[in-house]
Amino acid sequence: MSSYSINELLSMQKALQTCRNQLEELKGGLKTRTRFFMQSAPERIEEPTYDVKVIDKMVTKINNVLFRMDAAIKAKNAVTTIDIDIDYDDLAAEIQ
Repeated sequence: MSSYSINELLSMQKALQTCRNQLEELKGGLKTRTRFFMQSAPERIEEPTYDVKVIDKMVTKINNVLFRMDAAIKAKNAVTTIDIDIDYDDLAAEIQ
């Protein structure tokens, strides 16, 4: 198991979310290859450039990692305390 700082994990999360979005675009059929056949009658065939099952497996892996990262960050933040003097009631009070 590797150790990362919270900032490193947040950066990785952002990069993985971008990667996941790109994979989901591919899965949605946005990337296709068009072939034309001119035998007896013209025929146009569009086929996905990538295997949808492989993309779906990658998206699932990324989603699982993102979940584990988020859970680990939240668990660490739940026990991390910050010492700072703030009078919240005074700052959030109505204007007189």
